[in-house]
Parts: sequence; structure tokens; C-alpha cells
Amino acid sequence: MSEFPAGKVLYVDYSTCIGCETCETVCSFLHDAPRIHMTRTRDGVLVPLYCRHCEKAHCIRACHRGALARDRDGAVVLQPMLCRGCETRECTQSCPYAAMVLTNKGVAVRKCDMCSERRAIGLGPACAAMCPTGAIHFLDRCELDCIETDAAKDAEKRVLAHLRPSANK
Repeated sequence: MSEFPAGKVLYVDYSTCIGCETCETVCSFLHDAPRIHMTRTRDGVLVPLYCRHCEKAHCIRACHRGALARDRDGAVVLQPMLCRGCETRECTQSCPYAAMVLTNKGVAVRKCDMCSERRAIGLGPACAAMCPTGAIHFLDRCELDCIETDAAKDAEKRVLAHLRPSANK
């Protein structure tokens, strides 16, 4: 998929996700606040929203403080010491996947970094490891085409229509 740079990526197969909130809970446990968050679509389906670590990441371009950057694996990560005092929160508005979450704590926003601490010791993201249905995958970007089913693509279109209703008319 040309939208993403080479490297690892998280992928949620919304057609097999049961909305159990395990991903959000384990993320909250590890990071004191979830970096993947659940939302209920207009159809009443509970789904996780997460950072796609886009190749042309709008959030990086929108952040005037330089608080968003890529790590050694290509993941878009937040540098908390630089994310202070921004009043525009343009990064949250620029993300087409609603993956940036406003906070009321010291750092203005939070986002998934694919569990950078776990990756540093050879482990994958906790949400993928704990997902009871195996709906969350941590894989090489080039493997996405191999695991995306028609059902998964249709389910993702429904989620994206919930996030960006005007773009899908």
C-alpha cells in the first residue's frame, strides 16, 4: 500500500473485531491512558480507533512545535516534552482516522506509538498480543494486502464513513 512507508504497522480487521475493549484496556493499563480508543459508530458498533502511521502523516505537518516525529521503525510518535502549550490542537483535526486524542493533563494530546517501549525489547504492541479474536495485527506493511479480506475492507469503509461522513457521500 503506497500510503504507508516500509516497516511495521498495526492493522485492525473490523470484520472480526467484537468491540470488547480489551485493546483500549490493556493500552490504558500500560500507558496510564489509552492511546487506542473505542468509539461507537452510527450503526451502534463499538470499534477501536488507532494511528495508522501514515507515510504523509498530516499530524506531523500540522504540528508547529515538532512534537510528532518518526522513530527508528517509522512509527509516528509523540515527543511529550515538545507537546506543551499548543492551543490549536491542529494535529487532532488533521488526522483522518481520529487517532489523536485530546487530554486534560500535561501533554495536550496522546496517540498510539505501537508500544515503543515493548518494541525496543523485541515485543509487539500489547493490543495485538491481547486481542481475544486476533483482529489486531502487527505486521510488515507489505503483508497488508495478503490479510485484507473483502469483509475487512467493507467493515473498514463503514468505520471510515462514521469518521468522515461528508467524504463518503
